Amino acid sequence: MNASPHDRRSVLVKLVMAGAALIGAGFAGLAGLVAAPRLTRPARRWRRALPLTDVAGTGPVSVVIAERHADGWYETRKQTVVFIDREGDGFRALSAVCQHLGCRVRWDHGQTQFLCPCHRGVYDRDGRVISGPPPRPLERFAVRVNPQTAELEVEL
Repeated sequence: MNASPHDRRSVLVKLVMAGAALIGAGFAGLAGLVAAPRLTRPARRWRRALPLTDVAGTGPVSVVIAERHADGWYETRKQTVVFIDREGDGFRALSAVCQHLGCRVRWDHGQTQFLCPCHRGVYDRDGRVISGPPPRPLERFAVRVNPQTAELEVEL
């Protein structure tokens, strides 16, 4: 008993349609990976900042922490500026990036405040907003003393 040509065609059409659906699903999955990559935050690591003796306590010390990023053959250096200051028996590290539009703040020893040159944002020594447009305080980073090297390290 031979199958009719109509039955063979319907089976062939179903196989072709199933194959096309699998290929389409594969392309949709790839497009989803490209269009909406997974949001992962880079892991925070402790970075060497400065020797413990360089923090006098008279005001925040500006420190540039450079780190190397390699993406295949392309290599860049990212620089992060932080202010390190004494806080009681410990230390605090504040970002030098204004929370308004990302300008770099500077420490004014005379006024004992952080000043943003872009839109006149003003922060106190603890990084809290005193005046101006910044919506939140300066970002704070964890600080520790490395017992082997007697250097301060900041978690970035």
